[in-house]
Amino acid sequence: MKTQTLRIWNRQYLAPALISAIITLFITLFISYEQAEQHKQLQQRDLKTKARQLSEWLDINYSIINNVLIDLEKLSNQCSEEILFDMRSIMFNVAPVVEMGIIDADGQLICTSWKKHEKPIFVTPPPSQLGLRFLGPVNVEYMKQPAFVLARSLKKGGEVNALVRISWLKNQLQNRSSELGFTGLIHSDTGRPIIMNGPYARPQSGLRLPIDQPKVVEAEFDNGLEQVAAYSPLITFPELSVVISDEKQIIFGDQRNLSIQGIALCLSVWLLLTLLFQYLIVYLSDSAHLLKKAIKHGEFFNLYQPLIKASDKQIMGVEVLMRWQHPAEGLKNPVTFIPEAEEKGFINRMTSQQLKNCYDELRPILLSHPDFIVTINISSNHLLDAKSVRELIHYKTLIPNLVLEVTEDVLVDGADDRIQKAFIKLTAAGIEIAIDDFGTGYCGLHYLGQLPVKYLKADKCFIASIGTDSINSHILEMIVSLAKKLDLITIAEGVETPHQVAHLDKLGIEMHQGWHYSRAIPAHELIQQIKITEQRSKQSIEIKEEVTC
Repeated sequence: MKTQTLRIWNRQYLAPALISAIITLFITLFISYEQAEQHKQLQQRDLKTKARQLSEWLDINYSIINNVLIDLEKLSNQCSEEILFDMRSIMFNVAPVVEMGIIDADGQLICTSWKKHEKPIFVTPPPSQLGLRFLGPVNVEYMKQPAFVLARSLKKGGEVNALVRISWLKNQLQNRSSELGFTGLIHSDTGRPIIMNGPYARPQSGLRLPIDQPKVVEAEFDNGLEQVAAYSPLITFPELSVVISDEKQIIFGDQRNLSIQGIALCLSVWLLLTLLFQYLIVYLSDSAHLLKKAIKHGEFFNLYQPLIKASDKQIMGVEVLMRWQHPAEGLKNPVTFIPEAEEKGFINRMTSQQLKNCYDELRPILLSHPDFIVTINISSNHLLDAKSVRELIHYKTLIPNLVLEVTEDVLVDGADDRIQKAFIKLTAAGIEIAIDDFGTGYCGLHYLGQLPVKYLKADKCFIASIGTDSINSHILEMIVSLAKKLDLITIAEGVETPHQVAHLDKLGIEMHQGWHYSRAIPAHELIQQIKITEQRSKQSIEIKEEVTC
């Protein structure tokens, strides 16, 4: 009892909880992974946006300086006070520029925004390539500090340039990464750092040079750290790219920890799934649902136990027995499902399938043996249902010697007017009645005279008592005596030994049924068994005829 209770508890409570926990775990892992990937993509886009915004900001300032240099191209090579004043005015309005200069075609610095050089200073001759160029860093002569040079060549030869403070650039790179990361300006073709804020490192994989478009790289860098870096080339100077990088864990955060809201959600999902699975298990294990499903899928089938004629031991009929081939529990005995089917109201539909299968499977026997007896068990449910009564009458036309087995309780219920009318209709159709398990229940004997009963089936408990001093052995004799007085045929159930057969023959019981002769078998085995017994009977008759001759 404890084992069964524990099994039920495990099935209804523990199993749903475990299944729900596993599903919740997979759902949590999936959601966590999706959230981590979304967070990762969001952070990558954010890092990429920061790099783009910084490169755009530098492009704006470099474009302003470029426009200033274009204006200076209109000035002559003469360094008049007016020109010096104009250059100082430009510097005043363009904060990054700390110095401007004019170089002639021979590469001599003839003047700066500071002053005109009486003795020109020789520098590198400017190239003939027109457009904005980037040089540096170089040391500023008067400030003794490094700066970047933005220059434009003049059509008539020479160059105008502007020196940009490195400190200004560094200020723009500050506060854009943690102490483990870096922000900088690098060479797009080689990846060489030009100016850095933080410890510069290169990814060991994932970065293809030259950098010609914005990209994000997540890899192990040559500093041994897992980092993420966003690269964005400048439009004004494609040979330059902004890079912003930070340690991977800082960028993406620790995705392993669930928030309180996440834990609450997981518990809610687990509880909901547990309740759902408990409901499903209860529903799927409900007897009514299982029986309904079994009828729909044709899980019930027939077995046939032969009825043996005592005089010649030939098969003269069968009792049709219902079995259930359960998909999970295997073969089920009728005791485990027939009472439930009667209580839930499914027995009539099951009997309807049983009759159909019986006719389909026994048709060869019925065609060759019109007097072949076929007994089938019915209950009050069948007799109280007009549709079932009509169906039984219909099958009487297909199975000529159809016999209905009822228990003594059904006879007692015969006081019900509907059952009486059902018996009258069945009798009018020529259907005969057998009392099953006779002697084990209560039966008013006067019903035997009033109802259309032809067979009494003595219960196997009386057969098993043969040869003992049990009172049941005397009851068997009383049943036989009663049947003879009422002109009824007695069928002995549960015959298992030759000793029982001999005693039954001595009592004059007309029909036997039991494992001594045959177990309940499928239709094809029954057909084969009938052929064998008939062949033996024929041979026996032939032998007797030869001996007589």
